[in-house]
Amino acid sequence: MKKIQSITNLSELLQNLQIHATPIFVSLCARCGTDNQLLDNVLKHIQESYGHKLGYQKLTGQAAQLIKDELMISKNPVLLLINKGEIKAIFGGIVAQYRLQQALEELGFSQT
Repeated sequence: MKKIQSITNLSELLQNLQIHATPIFVSLCARCGTDNQLLDNVLKHIQESYGHKLGYQKLTGQAAQLIKDELMISKNPVLLLINKGEIKAIFGGIVAQYRLQQALEELGFSQT
């Protein structure tokens, strides 16, 4: 897998994540702040309940902004749920833990 911080566009990100057999959350953090810390905490709790099967990566800086522009999203923070190289859900702004868990359940991904 290519190092995520060297990714420069959406198609490259999706291609890079095709090899993952399990879902992965990708945070697009063009301007990291308090909102992103809250999101990090929520995802930490979800990872604990789903075990090591669930991935989480953070893409920062210009690459994150370019992908947000491609997706035409202006909110912060932005969280993508990607499974086998396909975007399954996009979350903009502060998102509740139950909504993230719902998206995982819709993929048939269960807790450990």
